[in-house]
Amino acid sequence: MAKLSYKVSYYVFYVCIALILVVLGMFYGVGYTNPVGEYNEPAHTETLIFLMYGMLAVTVIITLLGGLAKFAGSLKDNPANAIKSLLGLILLVVLLVVTYNIASVEPMALADGTTYSDVTWLKITDMMIYSSYVLFGLAAIGTLINLTGILKK
Repeated sequence: MAKLSYKVSYYVFYVCIALILVVLGMFYGVGYTNPVGEYNEPAHTETLIFLMYGMLAVTVIITLLGGLAKFAGSLKDNPANAIKSLLGLILLVVLLVVTYNIASVEPMALADGTTYSDVTWLKITDMMIYSSYVLFGLAAIGTLINLTGILKK
């Protein structure tokens, strides 16, 4: 079974790399449009954005399904460890709620001079930015702690 999952992940990885390279080639190599005055934009900007949305959605779905499968399997064997496995998800939800509540609702000035004032999307955007900062910081701290060997037994 491990060999099959390795092969599947191996091929999925290469399909993702090929898809990314094709979209980046289209983004950088096809040409530009001129949507507003002197501002230029690559012709396939939306293609790149939709690729990122799609990859994010697939990642979130697979992560949730994997977490649920692990939780269900662990719940049968050891219920206490199953509850502990939910701790990461609970902390992530708490982080998202906190960063959503501290997010700004100040309207943003766009390149064409208009302002964007949709409060919900302004807060969600700030929430994602702040959450990324916190998670990157925690990853850096965890890496440093791992490199020092403080938690090795």
